[in-house]
Formats: sequence, structure tokens, C-alpha cells
Amino acid sequence: MKNTFIFIFLVSCIALYSQSLEKNHWWIEGSLFSGEIIKPDEHVISILQDGNCKVYDLRVGYADLDSSAFASIYNYPTFGMGFSMTDFSNVKMYSGTDLGNIYALYGFMEVSLIRYKKIRLNPNFSVGFSYNTDTYVPVSNSDKIFSSIPFMIYVGLDFGLKYQPADHWEFGLALNAKHYSNGRLGIMNKGINICGGNASLRYYLSPNNPQYLKKTNLPYQRYFYYHVAVSAGVQTYLEDLKVHRDEIQEGKERRYSKFSVSSDISYRFSRIYGFGIGLNLFYVPSTYSFSEYDKITFGEDVASTLKYDPISVGISANQELYYKNAAVFGNLGYYLYRELGKRVDEKKYYQQFGFRYYFPKMNDFFLGYSIKAHEFKKAEYFELSLGKRF
Repeated sequence: MKNTFIFIFLVSCIALYSQSLEKNHWWIEGSLFSGEIIKPDEHVISILQDGNCKVYDLRVGYADLDSSAFASIYNYPTFGMGFSMTDFSNVKMYSGTDLGNIYALYGFMEVSLIRYKKIRLNPNFSVGFSYNTDTYVPVSNSDKIFSSIPFMIYVGLDFGLKYQPADHWEFGLALNAKHYSNGRLGIMNKGINICGGNASLRYYLSPNNPQYLKKTNLPYQRYFYYHVAVSAGVQTYLEDLKVHRDEIQEGKERRYSKFSVSSDISYRFSRIYGFGIGLNLFYVPSTYSFSEYDKITFGEDVASTLKYDPISVGISANQELYYKNAAVFGNLGYYLYRELGKRVDEKKYYQQFGFRYYFPKMNDFFLGYSIKAHEFKKAEYFELSLGKRF
């Protein structure tokens, strides 16, 4: 009940604030989500009895109804900010403890795939940051393996139907998938994946009766372009569970810096899509935990035959999806050179997913962030980047 009152209070505050906004194109929306925490392995199955949870969500959006080619290609999308509270009060752990709550602040993009009179079919993608109120503690909270730090990354994907019975009001039903992860900033990082559905109610500040003028003739000059970027991040090592076991038991986690330099040549096939080939150089300043782990696990004789080089080199296939000066990118890479002993949590292939924003008035310099992962599920680290497009 307390969570419901908090949610109503937030809706009221935004509704009052929205009166000072220019009403054209703006809307506010509240939704209630119900779903289940996915149990991906035996470890989670052994500690989680019932994963039923709820999410209270509040969004403010702006429909891009301008005459730009980007708006037309994406069928006049909506962008905005959202705030959510994931309520785990109904989740049951075999230990009898609870999971607390997760609060998330995020940005989102909503695209209408199909419009038919008052009905829309639309996916919605969101990404942001979250705060976990109940994290892993080695002794008193040892079954909270989902994250050992309060700050987590949030990614959400919705797919649903919207129905508008009146000029100002719209109802919605959607299927949802939500993911929370600390991006290996904490050594305990099972992450939380939730699947379920939601019901939403949206209020448009002005009557929502736009006239969509689709542009069918959008000439575009294709061209080659180049990226150069430097990136830095921080991560924890699973190897420390053995190498620095005493420290981990005391709740002390070591965090290690990671650096990379990347360059690529790409081709802009269309206004919104580019593809290219890149070269990546990764630098890991500390390899001590890797060598010590191999000595403990496989013996000193085996470890003495292995190489531990802080520098790795990879080649990647890169893709970018543009909207004006912003881009979402994904890279699939292969290590040409990688010598970190017997690391068992990664393969020869790696992936990078992230976001960039270009500054045309600053000679196309960009800022970005991304997650580097292996096997499309095991996060290695979260990084920030600075680069330039030529």
C-alpha cells in the first residue's frame, strides 16, 4: 500500500509540473507491471522459491512529429524519461529473507510499427541506471547473489498494443522483459531478469490527433566514415573469489581498471544504418589475480607454462543505428591475440553494446558508453568512451 501511495504522489507532481510545459506533443503515463524473476541456473533455483514481483512505472514522453527524414523513417517515434520502482515484497527466498526494492531512472524510445485508426502496435526500448536497496553481504546476506553493489544498469524491452478512446487518453497492454546488472562492477553479479506484462494509462497534454505525412522519397548520399575512440572502465574479477577469498568474506572487493583503443572503417548504407570493420586494443593493467588463480586451481607447474599479457587485440564487425545525432551500436568481435591464462568465463568471441552522441558543432566528437560481454550474457565491464568520427 505504501508503494501505491508513493506512485500516486509522483504522478500528481508530474501532472502539476506538466501544466508549465508547452503542451504540444507531450504526455505522461503510469503503468503497473507484474512478472516473474527468471531462474537461469541451479544456483538461483536453490535460493529463490517464488519470483513474483511488481513494477510501478511513471513516464514523461515527447512525440517527435517534426518534418525531418529521421522522424518519417521511424514512423514518428516518442522519446522520454521514466522512473520505476521494482517491488520485491512478494518474492520468497528459501532463507526467509527479502530482496528489497530497485529504483530505476532511464531514457526510452517508442516506435509505432503499425497504426490503424485508434490502435497502435509498438515496441519500446529503455536503458538507464538503477539503485538496489538490498545487496549481497558475505555473512548476513549471502544469498543475495544478484548484485554486491547498490548501483546497477537497467535495460527494458516492451512490445504491446495501445488504444486511444478519446483525444487525451490512451490505454495500453504490453509484454515486457527487464534486466538489471551491475556490469561486473561488483563480484556478485548474477543479475536479475524479469518477464511479464503491464497495463498502462497515458494522458496527452493536448489532443492527440496528429497528421502523419510519410516521406517516400528520401534521397541519401552513401559514404565511408571512420571512428577513433579511447575508453576506460572498471571491473571485478571472479578469480578473486579464490585469490582474495578472505577479503571477499569481509565484504571487501578489489576493482581493476580496464582501458581500450578502437578504430574502424564503416560505410553509411542509409540515413539510419552504418556497418564497418574495426580493430580493438584492450589493456588490463593487472594480471596478478589470473596467474594466482591458475596456480591455486591447476598447480604451479601448469601456471608456469601459461602466458599473462595485459594487452589483447581483437577484430570486430560493427553496426550503428542512427537517429539524428544519436546512435545505438553493437559490435561482434574475435580475439586475434589474448593471453590471460586459463580464464574460464570467456571465449574467443566478445560483444560490445552501447550508445553514442555526436556533437556536429565540435567536429563530430562523440561521448558514449557500452558494455563488453562474452557469450552474449557474461558482462566483462562497463566503459565510458570519447572519440571522433571522420
